[in-house]
Amino acid sequence: MSVVHLVRHGQANSQGENYDLLTPHGKSQAFALGKFMAQNGEVPDRIVTGTLRRQVETGESFLEGVISVVGEREEFRSSSFINRDAGWNEFSPELWGSYSKLLAAQRPEFAKTLSQFAKVRLKGGIRSAALFFKLTEEILKFWKEGTETPEGIETYRGFEERIFHSSNVWFSPGNQERNFIFTSGTPISLVLNRLLKQDEDCFAWMPWIWNTSLSTFRWVRGKYLPVSINGVPHLPEKINRTLF
Repeated sequence: MSVVHLVRHGQANSQGENYDLLTPHGKSQAFALGKFMAQNGEVPDRIVTGTLRRQVETGESFLEGVISVVGEREEFRSSSFINRDAGWNEFSPELWGSYSKLLAAQRPEFAKTLSQFAKVRLKGGIRSAALFFKLTEEILKFWKEGTETPEGIETYRGFEERIFHSSNVWFSPGNQERNFIFTSGTPISLVLNRLLKQDEDCFAWMPWIWNTSLSTFRWVRGKYLPVSINGVPHLPEKINRTLF
């Protein structure tokens, strides 16, 4: 029976120059997930990742965790075992930067919040995260409206279409029983909103998806049904759970 596990990447380098790589803690989270799943008989038949470095690294550390329990297996070296699909990529950091400049020029309150965020970003912490999510919420809402798209930036419609195309491709029953898809917060939010048939904002899940959390769907009577959402059973201690 086909099962799809939708997994957000591990903690990324949010306070550094390059966000698109995992912190040591992010790699540990992914390793712990792989180890936990293997110990509970959920050895992957197929791994799918986006092409972003943090997504690829999460899949790699996850597989290391699996191998720590079951050892190397021939199927892990099969050309069809690991798949890269750019359709699962997060929106680009250039999108955030372009829209923040655009909105700061048009909305004084946004510009004020952006200035506050710039002062605390490198310090991290709850204040930095709260400001970031406040800004991001406004950016994504404006992006989705589609009234103005900066040059070189992916449209929301294009983003949504590629996410849903990839979910249609990989959320399909086949010979691979246990499928793990490693992606990012916004793609997961859109897919959850769609599969759970929710009417509210499609970005509603995005700020609350844990790093390396599992959202599990099982093929039952012709469709994928949710089994668990945003779970982190491999991180029983709160101190090891992160949102950013």
